[in-house]
Amino acid sequence: MQPLSIHYNRVMAIAFVIIGALLLLVSLLSQQWISVVAGAVLTVLGVLMTINPMIRIEPHEVQMRNPVGMTLKRYPLSSPADLAMEGAKLRHLPTGKRIAMLSFGAHRPDVEALRAQIQGRR
Repeated sequence: MQPLSIHYNRVMAIAFVIIGALLLLVSLLSQQWISVVAGAVLTVLGVLMTINPMIRIEPHEVQMRNPVGMTLKRYPLSSPADLAMEGAKLRHLPTGKRIAMLSFGAHRPDVEALRAQIQGRR
């Protein structure tokens, strides 16, 4: 299995940055301090979503990550046959667990590259 990163949807990440920056600016002008914090958090979240992947696939494991970059969950892989795509669901076959839903929240070209890699190995 080739190493692969599945990133967050670029449109959604950029929208978070823009909305967060607008909220931050308007809140600063109106001196609504709670909204300033919310705008700053949303802006930082959008920037982190553009930088960090949501899923990192290594030859020996699949790592679920949050936008900050911390690994939340690990799924061991012995071969590419351990992964399956069922529609938009990425499944870990040895445990039968769903790893992630790769629909509107994931970057589509990354998902298609993963799908091609999984189907090419079977």
